[in-house]
Amino acid sequence: MSERRVVPSPPANAPWQRWRLASFEEQDAAAHAPEVLPDPGPDPRQIQEEARRAGHARGLKEGRAEGYDLGVAEGRARGYEEGLQEGRKAGHAEGLADARKQGAEEAERLRAIADATATSLGQLEEKTGQALMTLALDIARQVVRITVANQTDALLAAVREVLHMNPTAGAPLRLWLHPLDLELVRLHLAEELKTGPWRVLVDESITRGGCRAETSLGEIDATLETRWRRVAASLGRDMPLESEE
Repeated sequence: MSERRVVPSPPANAPWQRWRLASFEEQDAAAHAPEVLPDPGPDPRQIQEEARRAGHARGLKEGRAEGYDLGVAEGRARGYEEGLQEGRKAGHAEGLADARKQGAEEAERLRAIADATATSLGQLEEKTGQALMTLALDIARQVVRITVANQTDALLAAVREVLHMNPTAGAPLRLWLHPLDLELVRLHLAEELKTGPWRVLVDESITRGGCRAETSLGEIDATLETRWRRVAASLGRDMPLESEE
């Protein structure tokens, strides 16, 4: 059974309206009027794209900020580490240079001390050697005095040497002796005196054990003082036979 459409009646209190049959123009205009579609609202894809762009921009900004901060932090950390390493290397090199310099200065001081010690030892050795030499010459001087006073061999040997220096000279030869040595020489060297025109004279200024002669070639000084000075000079000393004390 088919259903029938029931048109509801207007309510009893509704205002009265005159019914009018619509014209054909109105129907045709209504038929050709453009269909008005409901506003679909914003495009979801556009909204999504704008959201994506906004998120990208924000993320880029935040990422740059975070990256900058991270880069600064890493740069500081790296700079600190590099500075620390460079500082350590520089400090090590500086400390090593200072240690080497200090070691060189210490070695130089030790070398100076060693040189000063060697110089002092050399001076001490020289002074000791000079003192020993002085002592030896003092002893020798005393021995010479004793020997000359008690032995005649030294005197006779000195006079004999002088007599044989110019035995054939034609000019008169003179020999000076201490008075106490005159008779001794005449007694023991009579033959040598005859070999030349020798004239023996006395000179009290001559120390016993020495003599002085005059020949055609010049004067011969064989005094004890002169012979002693020659011996001392050969040892690098200037010491008279007679002590100055």
